[in-house]
Order: sequence, then C-alpha cells, then structure tokens
Amino acid sequence: MSGISVVGSLNVDVSYRVAVMPVPGETVMASDRARSFGGKGGNQAVAAAALGGRVGFVGAVGGDESGRLYLGHLRSLGVDVAGVEQIEHSDTGTATILVDDAGENLIVVEPGANALLGPAWVERHVRQAVPDVVLAQLEVSVDALEAAAAALPDAAVLVLNPAPMPPNGRGLETLLARVDVLVPNRKELGQLVGRGEPRTLTDVRACLEGLTFEGAVVVTLGADGAVVREPGSAPFHVPALGVEPVDTTGAGDAFCGALAHGIAVGRPLGESVQRAVEVAGRSTLHRGAQPGVPQREVVEPGQAASR
Repeated sequence: MSGISVVGSLNVDVSYRVAVMPVPGETVMASDRARSFGGKGGNQAVAAAALGGRVGFVGAVGGDESGRLYLGHLRSLGVDVAGVEQIEHSDTGTATILVDDAGENLIVVEPGANALLGPAWVERHVRQAVPDVVLAQLEVSVDALEAAAAALPDAAVLVLNPAPMPPNGRGLETLLARVDVLVPNRKELGQLVGRGEPRTLTDVRACLEGLTFEGAVVVTLGADGAVVREPGSAPFHVPALGVEPVDTTGAGDAFCGALAHGIAVGRPLGESVQRAVEVAGRSTLHRGAQPGVPQREVVEPGQAASR
C-alpha cells in the first residue's frame, strides 16, 4: 500500500480582500489581491502531505504555465504528481475568491482541465498506486470518481467530500455505494436529505437520522467543529478550536486532508476527526487555501495522535 491518493481538482486562485461581501448589483473595492495555488483536491493533498502523509495526486492541469508551475509546487511539497495529466489544449482551472474582513469567503470556479479528467486515466493511476486511502471531491466528474472507486483495493478506504454538491445529491448513488467515509458540511448534509441547511446540533442529528447512507459520516460545522456518526453508534460532537479567523478559505480542505492522513496511519475515526478539527482551525489564522496548513508531523501506523 502507498498511503493516500487524492483524486480531484487543481486550480490557480486569485483572491481579493474586501471589507464586506457585495450584494447583487453592488460594486465594492478590493484592498488587495493575491494569487496562489488551490483547488479542493490540491488543498487537501497539500494538507495531508504537510502532516507527513505519503500522497499521490490523480488529476489534470492545462498545458499552460500555470499548470507547469503547479506541478513544480506539488513536487516541492512531496506530493507525487505522476498521476497528473497535462492537457495541452486546455487551461489550468481557476478560482476567483472574495474574502471579507470577518474572514468569510465567496468562491467562483472555472474548472478548465479539471473538467477533462477522464475515467480511464483515473482508473489506471489509482490501480497503480494501490492506496490505503482515496480522498475525493466533486470538482471533477462523477464518472472519474466512480472509476477511482472501481480501481480501489478491497481494503482501501474511500473518503468523499461531496463539494460542490449537485442538487439533492443527484447522480451520486453509484459512487456513494462504495464510499466509506462521507464528509459533507452542514449545507451539503441538508441537500443530501432534501432539507434546508441544519443550523443547530439538534438539526444536524435530525438530518443524520434521515440520511440513507450507511457508512461513516463526518459533518464539518466550521466554528462549531464537527459531528461524527459511525455505523451502529450515536452521533457525537467534536468542538472547534477557539480562534479568531483571518481567512476561512480552504479550512474544510485542511480538515479533509488531515482526516485522510489520520485514517491512513491507523487512527480511530473519532481521534482522526479531533486532529482534523485542530488542523482546520489553525489553517484559518493565515491567508490563502494552502499557506495555513501545519508543518510535517510524521506518525507511523498505530501510533497515538499528538495532542
């Protein structure tokens, strides 16, 4: 086995700092602009690698300068990019991000090469990697993710962060049947059960009762931490760190990368979630989706988590 395979998106982010988010028809002035590497897949891979995980990436970039720079960036952080296809006739994906003074964000993504990631490419590279854990999101096609699931070894764990969520989870049935750990945020949980966004922990537990998915579920709640439901057990709450966020962009991705790392090194799910909550909280103390991830923490399978 070779650790974690992340199947997902690679984007170049352009972030703008604004005092408040604009409403429809309103123009606001940005106080500064920053360009950085992102995409949910890339962010999650970097977080897992920063914790000491052996991480390989399966995805696509364009044949442009942004794609070449991104591959070099991932290599410099110890991420294996042999599974990243360079598609010459496409541009690398991009994201435009607004971040307000409260640290909240608004994101628009143009997928570029991510939309061209093919199932045959994914299946071949996941099969070659023989991973312990596959971590996936929905910024690439469901067909590509189903191919990843089909290539998994029997003992491997498939972790899905269902973002961005299609309406009512439409088209995810086949994929969800193979998923072991589902990691929605509160809005995505509501969409999965056909309800509004759960606001309280009681609402979250009610949504979990209505969820037909039979595997483990970890609901990320931002400043409220996370709720964990393992098969056959009652849900339990993991509180968040008490921090004042600078930028919440990528916090959910830092969580998912840390969670996948914990599972890959043999930690129990609850312990992995506790560590992921801590990593996500600390990631909000820095601007950008990737600069806020923690330094490397090499943990051998079966070791207790550092607290």
